[in-house]
Amino acid sequence: MAGMTVNVSVNDREVQDLLRQVAARIGNATPAWKEIGEVVLESVQRNFEEHRAPDGTPWKPLADETAREKAARGRSASDILIDTRTLMGSIHPKADATGVTVGTNVIYAAVHQLGADFSTIRGRRRVKIPARPYLGIREMDWPEIRETLSRYILEGR
Repeated sequence: MAGMTVNVSVNDREVQDLLRQVAARIGNATPAWKEIGEVVLESVQRNFEEHRAPDGTPWKPLADETAREKAARGRSASDILIDTRTLMGSIHPKADATGVTVGTNVIYAAVHQLGADFSTIRGRRRVKIPARPYLGIREMDWPEIRETLSRYILEGR
């Protein structure tokens, strides 16, 4: 997936144990990974809607000039990263037997996730775009992920 992908390391011991159990007991955990991908997708969509990073940190507001440009086009300056909904709508999970990847193929996705500092094409001015992380798992989503894995291990669904 070109554009932006975030790899998540699981440091939660309970989740790690459940993942080991899934691998040991089940040959193909694709259904569980698909469901977890949907949990992560919903979490990412909430990040966009609430203008927050996965860790709950509010995104930096738009620069005054950018806010004025949006207002001139009839858009709200409060709709950070969702002006056309292209980026938000491009986020998709991709699951297989070994895990799930949630990402986008939008070329400018990494700029918004990580931030950027560059000169414009003609080099007349410097542009700094602050990082506004949107990909990632919120702390509040881990219980649902644990429940999904537990259900899949214990009930096979």
